[in-house]
Amino acid sequence: MGHIYDKEFIQRELPMTKQEIRAISIAKLQLKDDSILIDVGAGTGTIGIEAATYLRNGKVFAIEKEEKGIETLKENIQKFRLDNIEVLVGRAPEVIPTIEYDRMFIGGSTGSMKSILEHFLKYSKSDARIVINAITLETLADATKLLKELNFKNIEVVNVVVSRGKNIGPYTMMYGENPIYIITANKEETE
Repeated sequence: MGHIYDKEFIQRELPMTKQEIRAISIAKLQLKDDSILIDVGAGTGTIGIEAATYLRNGKVFAIEKEEKGIETLKENIQKFRLDNIEVLVGRAPEVIPTIEYDRMFIGGSTGSMKSILEHFLKYSKSDARIVINAITLETLADATKLLKELNFKNIEVVNVVVSRGKNIGPYTMMYGENPIYIITANKEETE
């Protein structure tokens, strides 16, 4: 299936990762056909669902604790008829399966960033990669500091700003979306 436009998702109360940010975040994950992706703070499921469409032999574990998000997440999975994504209800890292996985996306950590990253280091494969989306400067600072302290490799931060054109009478005005920091890192050094 590939890239999915925002308007195709069922959207309710929780914010969702917009399509341009989603495209970059998924590209940064460098998914393989058989990747096992842990989607922490899945929300309405936009990252995990779109990623699942690229995984013919892989699987996504979507972790969400908010009841309103879980309902919408399940509806979106059903809408796109995906059988390679499983919803895990609760907080990370407690509900992250203790299996070997190779990709993790963090869209929300509810103050548990360090313990989630420690889980990643303990259970992920040697070629594992992590992508963290941060909307606040505090999350950016905390995440990059922890990645360095925990000896992650190839740490990269990209700031993405997207503006959308809206018609105002005969004119088009550009309205900015929130800037997003996309942080990537590897468990071990890569070439």
